[in-house]
Amino acid sequence: MAIAVAMLLGGSVGARAEVGDIWVWSTLVPSIARTDTLGLLLQDRLNQEAEARNRAGGSQPGAGTPNADDGNLQPVREVTPADLAALRYTPSPARRSANLARFIERTRAADPAGAADLQRLFADGDIISRIDALIRPQGLRIDNLADAYTLWLLTVWQAAHGRNDTPESATLLAVRAQMALALRDAGGMTRASSADKQELAEALLVQAMLIDGAVEQAKGTPTRLEQVRAAARKNAGSLGIDVDRFDLTPQGFAAADQARR
Repeated sequence: MAIAVAMLLGGSVGARAEVGDIWVWSTLVPSIARTDTLGLLLQDRLNQEAEARNRAGGSQPGAGTPNADDGNLQPVREVTPADLAALRYTPSPARRSANLARFIERTRAADPAGAADLQRLFADGDIISRIDALIRPQGLRIDNLADAYTLWLLTVWQAAHGRNDTPESATLLAVRAQMALALRDAGGMTRASSADKQELAEALLVQAMLIDGAVEQAKGTPTRLEQVRAAARKNAGSLGIDVDRFDLTPQGFAAADQARR
């Protein structure tokens, strides 16, 4: 997603972020609301869209319908303001400071040098606010789990494929709609406290930044980029997501077998 380059190369982390330490990404994510089921829910939603596409497109209310111009599937159901509102939280600066400190401690147990890098990065201003400023022009924001998961999933999917370009805004918003509906179906996400939502969202935002930076630093070095790709797949797998079962299309993620037809 190309969100981290200015921060990583111009700030306190510099050019370190060794690939051998990337597996620690997964330690940042708190275990709330059964996040490991998200991949299954997302894949189920994509399968529903594929089935809708195979039906007589658009004849049934709520079914996915092919776009008149290009034949691509539109969402099975439009995301509603209520869906997004249920995933929103009110950011607390005090909670953010506690969250970032907790991320450092979780990392220190497995990678002291990586934890020191994170500590320097976090000390160089409010990193979450800086991410917010970078993603707002694309229509995303930090105070919603759907947006945080959108940024994370796009970043990890692209990293697994050796990329970190920024998709069009319409694609970003299509993925956000998919994530909002999958998170709504997860149930526990919408019922989580504001504090839990903030902790999870901020963990995902920090991960996205680190993953994006690793891809940027690995460009031009095929062996290292392959290590980053493998680490990204492992990171996604820790949340139950198999990135090879999805393809990114202009209308969002699609089941791989459907997108490649």
